[in-house]
Amino acid sequence: MVFNVMHNNKGTLTLIGGAEDRNSNSGVLRNLVDKTKARYVAVVPTASMYGYELGDEYKDTFRRLGVEKIEILDIKERRDTENERFLEIAKEADLIFFTGGDQVKLAHVFLHTELLKIIKNRHFLSGLHLAGTSAGAMVMSDPLIYEGDGKDFQKGAVFFEPGFGITASTTVDTHFMERGRIPRICAFLASGYSKRGIGVGEDTAAFITPDDKLEVFGSGIVVMFNADKMRYSNFHNIKEDELIDMDNVAMSFLVHGSRFDMSKWAQIKPSKRKKIIAAS
Repeated sequence: MVFNVMHNNKGTLTLIGGAEDRNSNSGVLRNLVDKTKARYVAVVPTASMYGYELGDEYKDTFRRLGVEKIEILDIKERRDTENERFLEIAKEADLIFFTGGDQVKLAHVFLHTELLKIIKNRHFLSGLHLAGTSAGAMVMSDPLIYEGDGKDFQKGAVFFEPGFGITASTTVDTHFMERGRIPRICAFLASGYSKRGIGVGEDTAAFITPDDKLEVFGSGIVVMFNADKMRYSNFHNIKEDELIDMDNVAMSFLVHGSRFDMSKWAQIKPSKRKKIIAAS
C-alpha cells in the first residue's frame, strides 16, 4: 500500500510535475477541479520565494476555472501556521493546493504543527482533497528528496528529509523527464530508504483516488518505480561520492489516460480500463 491507512472517506491526492499550463481551459488544473468538484480551494504558496504573488496567480486561475471560493494561506514561517484564520480555512476547504518552490522549506514550516495535523486528518478521514505542484508534490512523500541531478549517480549526491507522509514509503520527484531525474530517484532507491517512487513530468498530473488507483493527465510522462525485487545494491558498502551499482529496479511509463493500481503496483491494461469505465 502507498498510504499509511485506508479509509472510505479519504480524499484524492494529485501530484503535478510542475510547469503546468495555467492558462489552459483543458489542462491539468481543469482536470483537478473537475475531478475533485472543489468549490472551496485554499492555496498554500509557502514553498515559493514569491509567496503571496504566486498565490494570487493561482487564485485567478482557480477563479477562472469556476471555483466559487479561493483563499490564500500566506504562511511564510512556522509561527504563521498558528494563525486562527488559517486553521479555520484548513477545516473548511474542499481542496488544499501547495505551490512549487523549496520542498525542504515547506516541510520545515509545516511538520509537527496543528495545521498539518488538521490537514492530514481531514484528508484521511473526511474527504479533503490534496494537490501539489513541483515542491508541493514532492513534500507529500516521506522521505522527500532534494539535491542531486541527472548526472549524479553517486552516494551522497541525493539528500532526504521527512516529508508530510501522505505517500508513505513512496518518494515523489517532479520536473522528471525534463531534468533527467531517473538517476536521482534510482540513486535514492538504491539506499533502501524507499522502495517505490513516482516521477512526474512537467504539465502532467498523477491523480490518485482513495482506493489507490492512479490516472495520468497532461502532456508528459509519469514513471513508476519499484525496487521491491532489487537484487543488489552496493550503496551501504561504498564511501561518499563513489558510484552506485544496483540491479533490477522495475519501471512503468505512463501517459495521458494511463491508469495504475498502486495497491498491486501494476499498470491497468487498456482492456481492463474499458471494463472499469463500463462498470462505473
